[in-house]
Amino acid sequence: MEIIDKMSGMMKQYLQIKMQYEDAVLFYRLGDFYEFFFEDAIQMSKVLDLTLTGKDCGLEERAPMCGIPYHSAEGYINKLINLGYKVAICEQLSNVPEKGKKVVDREVVRIITPGTIVDEGMLEDKKNNYLCCIYQNQDKIGVSYCDISTGEFETCKITGNNVIKDLNDILVRVMPAEVLCNNNFVSENDLPICKLGLVSKFSYFDEKYFEFELINQYLVEQFGSSYSQEFNLKDKECISSSGSLLRYLLETQKRSLKHINSIRICNNKRFMTIDINTRRNLEILETIKDRRKKGSLIGLLDKTKTSMGARMFRSWIEQPLNDVKEINARLDSVEEFYSQIMLRDSINEQLTKFNDIERISGRIAYGTNFTPRDCLALKNSLELLPNIKLLLETTKSTKLKNLYKEVPDFSSVVKLLADAISDNPPALLSNGGYIRDGYNQELDEYHFAMSDGKKWIIELEQSEREKTGIKNLKVAFNKVFGYYIEVNKSLAMNVPLTYQRKQTVANNERYITQELKNLEEKILGAEENAKKLEQRLFAELRNNLIEYIPALQKASKIISELDCLVSLATIAVRNNYSKPKISERLDHLKIIDGRHPVVEDLLKDDRFVSNDTFLNETTDRTMVITGPNMAGKSTYMRQVAVITLMAHIGSFVPAKLAEMPIVDRIFTRVGASDDLAFGQSTFMVEMMEVAEILKNATDASLIVLDEIGRGTSTFDGLSIAWAVVEYLSKKLKAKTLFATHYHELTELENFLEGVKNYKISVKELNGAVVFLRKIVRGGASKSFGIEVASLAGVPDEVIDRAKEISKTLEQSEINKNIVIDTSN
Repeated sequence: MEIIDKMSGMMKQYLQIKMQYEDAVLFYRLGDFYEFFFEDAIQMSKVLDLTLTGKDCGLEERAPMCGIPYHSAEGYINKLINLGYKVAICEQLSNVPEKGKKVVDREVVRIITPGTIVDEGMLEDKKNNYLCCIYQNQDKIGVSYCDISTGEFETCKITGNNVIKDLNDILVRVMPAEVLCNNNFVSENDLPICKLGLVSKFSYFDEKYFEFELINQYLVEQFGSSYSQEFNLKDKECISSSGSLLRYLLETQKRSLKHINSIRICNNKRFMTIDINTRRNLEILETIKDRRKKGSLIGLLDKTKTSMGARMFRSWIEQPLNDVKEINARLDSVEEFYSQIMLRDSINEQLTKFNDIERISGRIAYGTNFTPRDCLALKNSLELLPNIKLLLETTKSTKLKNLYKEVPDFSSVVKLLADAISDNPPALLSNGGYIRDGYNQELDEYHFAMSDGKKWIIELEQSEREKTGIKNLKVAFNKVFGYYIEVNKSLAMNVPLTYQRKQTVANNERYITQELKNLEEKILGAEENAKKLEQRLFAELRNNLIEYIPALQKASKIISELDCLVSLATIAVRNNYSKPKISERLDHLKIIDGRHPVVEDLLKDDRFVSNDTFLNETTDRTMVITGPNMAGKSTYMRQVAVITLMAHIGSFVPAKLAEMPIVDRIFTRVGASDDLAFGQSTFMVEMMEVAEILKNATDASLIVLDEIGRGTSTFDGLSIAWAVVEYLSKKLKAKTLFATHYHELTELENFLEGVKNYKISVKELNGAVVFLRKIVRGGASKSFGIEVASLAGVPDEVIDRAKEISKTLEQSEINKNIVIDTSN
């Protein structure tokens, strides 16, 4: 403190504020710049590639210093957030110090973290940005998550023997940008999603941060005293996680967040569970190879026209439904758009004109980043709602009828915005000129003075030229000196004595007159007063719009859902998909002429070979699939899983016919991967994934297993694969597709009920193999591994030697018949 006392007033103020936000980079506003000092400056000069300078601070040594222009701060902040930094924005509260002070007041007005981003340029349009809070109380966990840019807020309680697994499933589904938790939560290292580096490092808070009475008060102030009954929020764990999350938002954002107006209890049983491995193996959101959207399932299916629709579509594909009624309601709506081309095209045409109502609503509540252009975008979008309602009027499906009834009437809001906002408003409030003429009489009077002022200046210029005889005399303006009369130096002797010299520049002299002073006062006074009045009127307009936020959020959800349904119909028509049948009464999964949607799309002109699938609960619950590499086993199994997933989101599917019951989970174990960072080999990773499947699958699950047991010795691998098939078929009785190169497993069809052999058909032609990519009953007689090696370009000398060795091995003890007791 002794050192601080010796410092200049401004540096003392900086350090006092910095001490309150030690864990954040302080953006300290100094005029037109955000400045960094001391350790922040040294660090930011390296991270942001800024020139490090110094500033006198009252000590012998200058304080390290660097800075950025305030108007370009967003890009720098975005970079810091992506690198894991927390940013505190410290603004000047006035332009001049208060009486008796030497330094203007400054205050941190906002803290930006990965989960609290609201700035349009820093958010992904088609992806939610969730902040998550976890509260663990012994063997119970409350999980809450919120997207501050949209106001979406959900919570759920996890109990039972598998709380960590269930928590991991939720985090995989939500993919939060930031996670908060209490000190009692000690299982971060047990979460696979953390080991994979897919979630930011957890921020731990002392138990006092979750003190019930305090966070309950936050909830009461935000949602009202009856929030517990209104939202059915009664579990302590959910209240603790929700209240602490809200507290964090209010403490970092330092403003009212009225668009966060409800908490939804999330029922995880509504959704099919898809673990992180399955999401990756099925390439649902991105490709495995280069993590791109193109080539993924969402890249193919998402034809939404709006950003809010794209975010909802992403949530649909991440959260397939387990509710038959809701699935079929979506399917019926997709079918209606599928069959009615004019209705589909007309709604698509309207959707292309919609702006992001959901995030505009968030900016209305947030305040500082709400602009006149947002008003124009909102008006243009709301004007389209009557057209949407008219188009939905004759629809037949229950869901579309309900959407028709729920479309709100915003005619009064449209009129308000049309009356208030000009047709081409500037981007910044400080520029003025965004309130329409005729909206406010006082403002019109200022505008009249401003427009007439230009006329007055032109008339004065002409009058002075005539009086002085100086033909190139001109009246000009700049922000520093205001209005002035400019005359070339060579003609200065012709200037009247009434002119007062104001400034000398390179070739000219600048003057002022009393008449020009009077005009300047009128014109500039009108401009300044007009800008202040416009800002006040805009603030009043925003306050009016705040009352409509719940209705705007409802409208955005209607448009988003409509966008998703039309998107699914569009891709179904384009790619010749059919409506699947889903019923709890079905005991089988049946697919006729199924295709892999993404592979089919990538093949373009090449014909995709379709295949059938039949699985049931008794006689055909396990398919043991044999055949050579590259023949299409993995593609076939993945397509069954993808078709099942698509049906559960309410999508038509790439098949001639598809029938299935509700599938509670899809598991896949495909491919090989090391986890070197955790000292785990390919085989260890494979076995861990198999263990998770065997522990968590049920008789309602769909399981895809590819080449189990290949990472160890032949007999160990065969033994493990054999035992896994037995366990799946006899104990779990889950619907399973099991691909293998162990031909011995085809013997299981003779011993185990429900196991059936299938193979990928191939042809041998002149010593080479031709893959027919058709799956048929029976087991493959050989793997064609040597032939595949030849196709891959392995030298002929190696291929010939391999054939010799193969013949020798076939005659050896290794290939004697194996007899295994399967009676256990």
